[in-house]
Amino acid sequence: MNYLILGGGISGLSAAWFLSRKHPNAKITLLEKENRLGGWIQTTRQNGYLFEKGPRTFPLGRSPFLLALIRDLGLEIIHSDPAASKRYLWHKGRLRSAGSFLPRLIPYLIRELFIPPATCDDESIYDFAARRFSPKIAQTLFDPLTLGIYAGDIRKLSIRSCFPKLFEWERTKGSVVRGLFSSPKQAKGLFTLPNGMETLIHALQKQLPIEIVLNCKVESIGDRQVIAGGKTWYADQIISTLPSARPAKSLWVVHLSFEGPVLRKRGFGYLVPSQEKESVLGMIWDSAIFPQQNQGNETRLTAMVREEEKEPLQAALRALALHLGIKAQLSHSSLFYAQNAIPQFEVGGPFSEGISVEDCIRRSFQIISTN
Repeated sequence: MNYLILGGGISGLSAAWFLSRKHPNAKITLLEKENRLGGWIQTTRQNGYLFEKGPRTFPLGRSPFLLALIRDLGLEIIHSDPAASKRYLWHKGRLRSAGSFLPRLIPYLIRELFIPPATCDDESIYDFAARRFSPKIAQTLFDPLTLGIYAGDIRKLSIRSCFPKLFEWERTKGSVVRGLFSSPKQAKGLFTLPNGMETLIHALQKQLPIEIVLNCKVESIGDRQVIAGGKTWYADQIISTLPSARPAKSLWVVHLSFEGPVLRKRGFGYLVPSQEKESVLGMIWDSAIFPQQNQGNETRLTAMVREEEKEPLQAALRALALHLGIKAQLSHSSLFYAQNAIPQFEVGGPFSEGISVEDCIRRSFQIISTN
C-alpha cells in the first residue's frame, strides 16, 4: 500500500507513526508546506534561555496518548514544580489567586446543582456559564479561562467544542458540579520534555521510516492523487491532517528573561479577564513551572498579547510593572507573531474535539485504527 499524509504538524507526524507501526511494509510519504516539521510546536534557546513558542505544559492525568507516544520514542519527561498548581487572576487592579474566589463561588455552585439541563444542541460559552452559574461568573472566570486557551470571545465560541466535558456533564449528570465530583481521580501535575517539546518532533522525524518532503504546499486533493509543490502525487490512500477552513485567532507571544529571581510569587501564571481592558491576555511563569529547564537562577516569562497591540513588548513590560511589580533590567526579550494560530470553534460551526496536542494525537490514532 502507498499512503500520502498531508501536513507535518503533530497530527500528521503521529498519524505517520501509528500507520508505520500498523503497516510496517507500507510506503508512506508525508508532505509539509513549511521548511520544518512540528507546526506550532517550536522550542527556541536564545542566549541560553529556553522558551516555547507554542504548547508547553501538559496535564499528567489527561494526556495518555501523548505520554504513550513519548514512551514509545524512548524519551523522558520532567514534572512541574508543585507550586505550578497555583493560578492567578488580575482582577480589579489586584493579582489574586484563583482559590481566593472559592468562598464567594459556593452559593453559585449549590444553585448550579438544581439548574435543569438545556435542550439545545449547543450554545456559547457565555450563555452556558451565565445560565448555569451567573453572568458575573461567566465574565470573571470563564472569560479568562477561554482567553488563556483559545484567545477568543466567550459570546461566540461553542461550549460543546471548547469545553466538551462541561457540556457532557450537564447532559449525563444533570450538573457540572455533580459531574466534576463524580469523575474519576486523575494524576495531578504537569509535564514536558527536558529540552522542550520540539524534542518530540525531532524524535519522530528521526525514527519514522517514511519519506518526508518539506516546502511542498498542497494545491488540490483528489480521490487518489494530490497536487503539491508543482507535482502530482499518487497514493492508494490519502490521510489529510491539514487545518479545516474556520476562523482563527492570532496573538503576540512575548518572551522575557531576567538574571536572578525577580518574580515574587510562585505558580503557573495569571490570566486577565476581558473586562479589565488590558492588552495582555495573561502571562506564563516558565521558570517557576519547570525550574529544571533553567540554565541558572534566571526568571523566564511568556506574555500573551492581543493581536491588535501595536507595541507588544511595551505592553508586556507595562504588565510586568503593574501586575507583578517587576521593573528589573531585561536580560533577553523576543517577539513571535502567531498568525492564525488558534482555531475558533464558534457556535453553529462544525463540531470539534479540541485543539490540544493530546487531542491531535488521539484523533490520529483513531483515524489510523479504522484504516
